[in-house]
Amino acid sequence: MSREHPDLPGKSKPAGLPSEHSTKSFWHTEPSALLLGHRSTRQLPKHADVVIVGSGITGTSIAHHLLSQSVPSANGEKRDLDVVMLEAREACWGATGRNGGHCQPLLFETPHDPSIGHFELANFHALQSLIKDDDIDCEFHAQPGVRAIYSDHHLKEAEEALSVMTTTAPELRLMMRLITDPGQLEKYRIPTAKGAVVTEIAARLWPYKFVVHVLEKLLTSTSDIAGSFNLQTLTPTTGITRTSSDSAGSHWTVKTERGNITARNVILATNAYTSHLLPNFSDLIVPCRGQMSALHPLDSLRDDKRLKTSLGFLGDGLDDYLIQRPKARGGHMMFGGGRQHGPSIGVTDDSILDDKTAKYLRRRLVEALGLPEGHTGEKDPETEFKAANEWTGIMGFSRDNHPFIGPVPATHGPSQHGPTDGLYMAAGFTGHGMPNTWLCGASVALMVREAFDEENPKGTSSNQVFQSAKEIYGLPEAYWLTEKRLEKAMSGLSVEEQDWAEMDKAAVS
Repeated sequence: MSREHPDLPGKSKPAGLPSEHSTKSFWHTEPSALLLGHRSTRQLPKHADVVIVGSGITGTSIAHHLLSQSVPSANGEKRDLDVVMLEAREACWGATGRNGGHCQPLLFETPHDPSIGHFELANFHALQSLIKDDDIDCEFHAQPGVRAIYSDHHLKEAEEALSVMTTTAPELRLMMRLITDPGQLEKYRIPTAKGAVVTEIAARLWPYKFVVHVLEKLLTSTSDIAGSFNLQTLTPTTGITRTSSDSAGSHWTVKTERGNITARNVILATNAYTSHLLPNFSDLIVPCRGQMSALHPLDSLRDDKRLKTSLGFLGDGLDDYLIQRPKARGGHMMFGGGRQHGPSIGVTDDSILDDKTAKYLRRRLVEALGLPEGHTGEKDPETEFKAANEWTGIMGFSRDNHPFIGPVPATHGPSQHGPTDGLYMAAGFTGHGMPNTWLCGASVALMVREAFDEENPKGTSSNQVFQSAKEIYGLPEAYWLTEKRLEKAMSGLSVEEQDWAEMDKAAVS
């Protein structure tokens, strides 16, 4: 297989708005009656203390943590915040409502910076604890995570990473083991893999139902939140501009198709669509379309033969992922990936399916899992799973592969070199949001809350603003949104160049 190398653009184009008519995600087949078309007030509010753009798990985490308690004010009294969340489509209709349904911390992928592994582990436990404490019905089930490896150089990288972690993070290293024995690979249902990293910490869940629970609680349990929460769905944000501070201390005007709203603070939880509002991020967060399927299980994957792990498939040009839903609820194989078969980088249209990718997803598991439904000794290329749902979603790929968390530098605001105090971001999760987003949202919420603390304000012009998030949540320095980091990222390969380099490896393998 070979692919002709395209003329890569010198600069990515800003993202557009989310597609008005998206493909039907399986996770949306049981939508929240409260949240569909929800607008807390008939008219868009004129002002808010904080406007959050985006209602996925990141935006929801931000709202949850902003309203968890009051913030101090200058006169010693507590101040409650008025928070408005804007969503272009229905609530949680973007990447969180379209993902693979698994939460698998990849503890070995950053061996020289164990703070990232620790942070992903903390995210996992934070989600697990909240789901247990609130008794959230979202099919959360902890199970081992298996990262199946299909290329020699990826296997070597995994071996080297685990070796390094023996010194840099021995406590994380103890949670993982590398297997290459054919019998062990067969046991984990990956007989054609060259090896695999098995991690004891992973889970499957219904992400939309998790987010729905938190949003519904914010909307209905008003006595339990420190402030007010106003959700406005079907309200695309078309722009943000810096304005002169008004009597309420507002610095920003958020423009929507239904009117404008002023706010002291604006937080972008917009992931793939960030550059629509901040064009200077066009080369830093690039949209990438992924494709998912909910497949009816074949006989060899029913009852006691069900999958008992969260699976990832890694190789040259290969990055697929798989979980199996509970038996009592259909046992669907939630399988995604296949990006090598269709356009993905720079694509923001999730209203269509790619036929080649869909066919790949329906057929790939027969071989990958070594299922008996294929001919004995030879895989049957015509054996397919039947799909209950097939859909696409848009991820936000970061140029340096880490999310951007914190206040937006003046060099990258909506107007070149204009002041940006009060503008924050949590975006660019590169298809790895579930083990990161919840505490990234909490970190940004903490920064904003501290900005309201007039007795002990923390400036946003230095790394001081990140320190509390690092101390409380373990926010890795690699995630900090600083001008220095953006400059370094721009000196490296673009998202498009990185993607084509990976696909070229697959073409010659």
